Amino acid sequence: MPTQIRLTAMPEDTQFAPLGVLGYCLTRTNFLAPAFAEVRLPLKTVDHAPTDKLLDVLVSILAGCRAIRQINTRLRPDLALAHAWGRSCFADQSTVARTLDGFSPLQIAQLRQGTDQLFRRESRTLRHAFEQDWLWVDLDLTPLPPSKHAQGSTKGHIGRKKTAMAAN
Repeated sequence: MPTQIRLTAMPEDTQFAPLGVLGYCLTRTNFLAPAFAEVRLPLKTVDHAPTDKLLDVLVSILAGCRAIRQINTRLRPDLALAHAWGRSCFADQSTVARTLDGFSPLQIAQLRQGTDQLFRRESRTLRHAFEQDWLWVDLDLTPLPPSKHAQGSTKGHIGRKKTAMAAN
């Protein structure tokens, strides 16, 4: 049965409606399962499993949190968003931080392996027919200054365009 998205009355309002739709689709299809399948954290589960806390980190990044501490003020009060991601509520920032602190090089390697599997499953680049055509990648490396009215913009140094130096 295909995923259907409908507008229904939510128990709470959310300021992250598109993120809620994304979470609903990703969790119902187990899209992220390969990324977390191999991660084994030797932590006890009281209210939230370690993989749930990793999901909270992902949601916080997508919601624009600049630090883990913002989970308590931006995500935790948003129960509608938590429900859309298949959670009753998001974990407290302190428990998320403790989970991240508990990562050893082994668990980081496990997470990298899982995200690599997810990339290999979903990447259109890996399935590109290189023998038929070039893969065009558009990168803009021009150091253009942002508008002074742009959110979060600060005055900083922008490098000059490098030109060939004349020989002495």
